[in-house]
Amino acid sequence: MAIKSTTGRVPEMVLGIIGGVFGIIAGILAMSIGSLAGAFGQGGSDVIGLGLGCMFVSVLAIIFSCIINKNRILFGVLILVCGILNIIFVSMFGILSGLLIIIAGILALVRK
Repeated sequence: MAIKSTTGRVPEMVLGIIGGVFGIIAGILAMSIGSLAGAFGQGGSDVIGLGLGCMFVSVLAIIFSCIINKNRILFGVLILVCGILNIIFVSMFGILSGLLIIIAGILALVRK
């Protein structure tokens, strides 16, 4: 009988959850700025949509981080995609959250 060694995925979980929370905050900030731009007639509806997209991707990153023990390769790649999309959606607001989520994805892929 072969014994499988399981590595704890606590660092990936923690980084993914913290990055996801910061991503939700970044999405709220982007939506606020989009609303403010819309109030001044500058067409902030695109920014509001990108903020919502950032919030959705951040929630997905939190969910994927919590279930990363099921399949580390699949969820590591999905977390990486979430981090990249987070940076793309809200650019400067999403750098901190995107980097944390990307680091969590890289750790999931590299650590055995």
